[in-house]
Amino acid sequence: MIKNTSSRILNAMLSIPPIRPQNLLPVVIMLILWVGVGRMGLPEQQTFVLSVVIAQAYAIWRNLPQAAHSLNQTTGGRTGMLRWPVIVLLLLSGLQLWLNNPLFTQRAISAVALFFLVVMVLGVMREGAVMDRVTPKNTEGGAVYETVSLLRVNALVAAMVVAVNEILISTESLTVWITVMPIFVLFLHAFYWFMVLMVLPPEAPDDQTPRPSRDA
Repeated sequence: MIKNTSSRILNAMLSIPPIRPQNLLPVVIMLILWVGVGRMGLPEQQTFVLSVVIAQAYAIWRNLPQAAHSLNQTTGGRTGMLRWPVIVLLLLSGLQLWLNNPLFTQRAISAVALFFLVVMVLGVMREGAVMDRVTPKNTEGGAVYETVSLLRVNALVAAMVVAVNEILISTESLTVWITVMPIFVLFLHAFYWFMVLMVLPPEAPDDQTPRPSRDA
């Protein structure tokens, strides 16, 4: 039992996919703007808000196609539902630029992560009903696809984002925050995929078990 667990942990660690350059671009943009705009003589607080908000806006734009594709699969083509979250996030970005308050910008990240945490927790509480609606099934030849719920993993990741962000807000400067967050993104990528690989059925056939997208 211990040997099998150790082997599975090792396999999961060795199977973590590299993070895609596209997924790193938001934090790269944030760092470039932080350094470049800062050298132009803008106040640190304004530079911080501008760097973070532009990185957030790019991340929203970057993930729109994937979000629309996922929504199309689970809601039968009702991709118009995506309009309202995008509008809310864009309004939030505009509000951050208008207020020009680093603390508000930092807390906005916690608020968004907390929102997803609540959604994931509610999903866990109704996991059976949710999975009955979104699980793809193939009855031809008697084959039925198993879908592994990743709601708990997503909830844990969202909780980690809130915790780390709040700790940095309480104890560190803006410079430390904007330096640590890109490192945390790399750690979060590795942690997320490790947990995903650990919760997948160990002996599920590759051609029958749907795997989560590597865009995560």
